[in-house]
Amino acid sequence: MIKKYISSQRNLFNKDLKKFFDSYRTSNILQTAMWYSLSNGGKRLRPIILAEVSKALGLKKSRYLNMMLATELIHCYSLVHDDLPSMDDDDYRRGKLSTHKKFNEAQAILSGNGLLTLAFELLSKKYDSKISHEISKVSGAYGLAGGQSIDISLESKKLSLNKVLHIHELKTAKLFEFCVSAPFLDLADTNKANIARKYGNLLGRSFQIVDDIIDQDQDEDNKNILNYMSKENALALCYEYKVKADKYLNKLFPKKDTKLPEIFNYIIEQADS
Repeated sequence: MIKKYISSQRNLFNKDLKKFFDSYRTSNILQTAMWYSLSNGGKRLRPIILAEVSKALGLKKSRYLNMMLATELIHCYSLVHDDLPSMDDDDYRRGKLSTHKKFNEAQAILSGNGLLTLAFELLSKKYDSKISHEISKVSGAYGLAGGQSIDISLESKKLSLNKVLHIHELKTAKLFEFCVSAPFLDLADTNKANIARKYGNLLGRSFQIVDDIIDQDQDEDNKNILNYMSKENALALCYEYKVKADKYLNKLFPKKDTKLPEIFNYIIEQADS
């Protein structure tokens, strides 16, 4: 059952994450705040997806683990900064105090900065520059940071559906693009890396739509897709993305079974109930 598989992979990754960070951190407050931000639950789907692609390519865990860790570090950094009073101003994250409420705003900013730079440290230790270059694109002005900037600038404004989907692409789908394409880049297969980005984009878009449906926080967030279409139409869009994504997946792994289709279905099914 895919739910149990994802849970087992999440537990394994959490152990890897703790082992890595225990070897890195000291007792100073910044690293305590960084670990608080990292260990605050989470689905860990991004590193799990990266691992599934890597396994299908025959890569050993020692080869792709640093990419998994870096992906989650960057995701967690973005959440720490998103929660700040000057951004989304959220006091809680997954039922626990957000980093700036647990510590203070300055330590939260530094915690996010620390996680982001630590991700690049991990990548630069193991891979050539093309991996760092790829993740810099998806986490910077053309990805996470750019999406958050647009999000803030359009707060409380009525948007078009296309604008909402564009914000989804930058804030969420771009990092999923990295998760699917990075293993191909590591093998210098640029042609399949381009196809992988398209698969990751559709997966990430679906993930964000489902997240919006689960939140249903329409009154406070004008970017929630349920302000622009019904739940039924939003789910139909996810399934449309899935059909397109499967065609790309067949090009990536024409003769291999992977758990990616099951994971994609699992993501959608979280809202289809």
